[in-house]
Amino acid sequence: MRLWDYRANRRTSAPAVEPITIRELKQHLRIEDDGEDEYLAVLIQECTQELEDVTGLALITQTWQLTLDRWPTRGREPWWDGVRQGSIAELHGPANATDVRLPRYPLASITSCTVYDEDGTSTAVTVGSTFDVDTASLPGRLTLQVGATWPVALRANNAIEIVYVAGYGAEPDDVPAPIRRAIRQLAAFAYEHRGDGCTPADAYVGSGVDKLIRRYEVLEV
Repeated sequence: MRLWDYRANRRTSAPAVEPITIRELKQHLRIEDDGEDEYLAVLIQECTQELEDVTGLALITQTWQLTLDRWPTRGREPWWDGVRQGSIAELHGPANATDVRLPRYPLASITSCTVYDEDGTSTAVTVGSTFDVDTASLPGRLTLQVGATWPVALRANNAIEIVYVAGYGAEPDDVPAPIRRAIRQLAAFAYEHRGDGCTPADAYVGSGVDKLIRRYEVLEV
């Protein structure tokens, strides 16, 4: 399972614009008339989504909500009376699990963090006094501050909701040029093979975009 597919992570606010314009794609395809503008707009949208879904990237600024059942296991959590109730995963989890990685990247900011108790009552977490927000790493992350403890989240499932903003910026020019080129290349391939049953997924490999975009992917080890 890829990092950006894990758990429940859904987009709650879509970008206002696409990374490339219809005019840019028409120039790339050397199309002069406006008869296919509507189709090209849909093609840009589909190809952008394909690239984002495959890589985990968020290109133009957008808002996501990550829902977790529980916080990561911490090897440094306190024990008492020699006994602790917990799952086997907690006993054998990584000793340095003090981070929550946000699946879509680059991370721009954290909007809110909310936890729920057994009755579904919500409590807002003060992010600034609980976590350090890392927007430099790919993917971005919330790191529990030294001396802080995980906010209590007791609901059996979906006990934690983190709303965050990801993306390079609000304008197409904020997106790195090689990524914008990749979308043009992907859309052009899909356009040229539109009668062959070619999907954006087929175009991703057939156009060579998979190699062009590789430098921006986060690989799990």
